[in-house]
Amino acid sequence: MAETVLHVSGLHRRYGSVRAVDDVSFSLARGGSLGIVGESGSGKTTTARIVVGLEAPDEGHIRIRGDERTGRVRGRAARLARAREIQMVFQDPFLSLDPRVSVEAALRETLRLHFPGTDHARRIAELLDQVGLGSRAREALPRQLSGGQRQRVAIARALAVEPAILVLDEAVAALDVSVQAQILNLL
Repeated sequence: MAETVLHVSGLHRRYGSVRAVDDVSFSLARGGSLGIVGESGSGKTTTARIVVGLEAPDEGHIRIRGDERTGRVRGRAARLARAREIQMVFQDPFLSLDPRVSVEAALRETLRLHFPGTDHARRIAELLDQVGLGSRAREALPRQLSGGQRQRVAIARALAVEPAILVLDEAVAALDVSVQAQILNLL
């Protein structure tokens, strides 16, 4: 039996009179994948945001590797530890990338935060290669990249910390079909 890396039970989230998430439960085995399907406005993004800790549920529990992760994380060390457990790739990578920061600088900052005191040049090259971006993309700013390339940068940044769980919020929805296939193959 595979280890359960994520267990979500009885999630509820309301915004005024609107029930955005209503009694959502699921489990994810290590090495497994899970898709949450529903129409627009059905609570998929809210559920994802709760799972990664960007929002708090009104009710319910989230366990990562058996440890409760439902409450707000306080303190820098605790936030970094949670980020090493779970990462999220958003639908629009342009909004999650600083327009003034090169691809290399964004990856270097992520690595510096999580793995201080080491030279990250080799790991940055590995990440760019892993997501199918060459060294040419290293110095590029987000506006100089295509949508698919920006999404690859967002995925590389999420993978940089080697999380146990990677949450994708419609990460390929805004991309054309050929780029969607490339990103899905990458994942």
